[in-house]
Amino acid sequence: MKRLVALVLTAIVVVTLAACSGPEQQQIQASPTQTTATPSQKPAIVVPDVVGKTYMEASELLSKAGFRTPVPHGSDGVRWDRALPDKIVAVVSTEPAAGAKTNEETIKVILNRTEAEQLAAQDAAMAAARLVNRYKFTCSEGTGTPATYRSYKEVWASPHYAGGRCSIAIDGQQPSKKVELLPSEQAVVDVVASHGGDVSAPAGTFGNVMLMCAKVDRDFADQFVARMDWRRADVQGALSICPDAPHAAVFQEVLTAVKVSDGTKVVGQTMEPGTYKTKPGVKDCYWARTTGGGDIIDNNFVGFAPDGVTVTVYAGEGFISQRCGVWTKIG
Repeated sequence: MKRLVALVLTAIVVVTLAACSGPEQQQIQASPTQTTATPSQKPAIVVPDVVGKTYMEASELLSKAGFRTPVPHGSDGVRWDRALPDKIVAVVSTEPAAGAKTNEETIKVILNRTEAEQLAAQDAAMAAARLVNRYKFTCSEGTGTPATYRSYKEVWASPHYAGGRCSIAIDGQQPSKKVELLPSEQAVVDVVASHGGDVSAPAGTFGNVMLMCAKVDRDFADQFVARMDWRRADVQGALSICPDAPHAAVFQEVLTAVKVSDGTKVVGQTMEPGTYKTKPGVKDCYWARTTGGGDIIDNNFVGFAPDGVTVTVYAGEGFISQRCGVWTKIG
């Protein structure tokens, strides 16, 4: 009987507790999960139109709109991570596009240059800066004070272009020394070699070509040297780096003109057949055409010829020239 009473009392207690755990109690138990904070999202921002702007201009406009520094990508789609776009690099598109609303903090900008192209341009600029101080042209005229120039173009604009002599130092050394050439300089030497020039001393060859670019004598095209083929090869090297030289026409004359000097020639062997003319103003000039047996076909002694002297010679003849200077073939 006592055990039955105890069971009844226990049941009453359980029912009472269940009655107490109504909606309010259930709400209290559920509150920990319902009060967890939900992070507030950043308001969407309209992407400004930065297409055509430089990267720096685009960065400023995007910053004012509320975005962080944009992430640059090249025209190849590769992200830049080693260089900073320079002033001429422009934006060609953005992701998201201009006018779109986004919650992103950073905008992706596509540039009109790849990072590899940017790095190559920087290397080229550094190489050009090194070249500014690599060459030293020293020019003087008679007993005057020598002047120093950093490029052959500076010599063109100087009083020494019209007269005087110039020498060159490469990286502080004379070209006769074994100066280590840069790839661009060796390329010029290779041009000379490809035309049959003497490149046994590469630095000397390059120095000679640079001096040709700086200036040449007025009678350069009429100067005869032991190896005219070497001189023409050097001229080819000069034209490869300074085709805009004020004396470029002289270079072309060296390459194309047929010239002979005073002396005894065999037409068709040591002299091409054709019509030749001297420089204007020759004095005391004697010339003669002879047969193969030595008889005179025609000759003349010219005391003074303001317009120059003209003679036509034919294959098999002999030709004699004394004090007439250089003859240039004109036909």
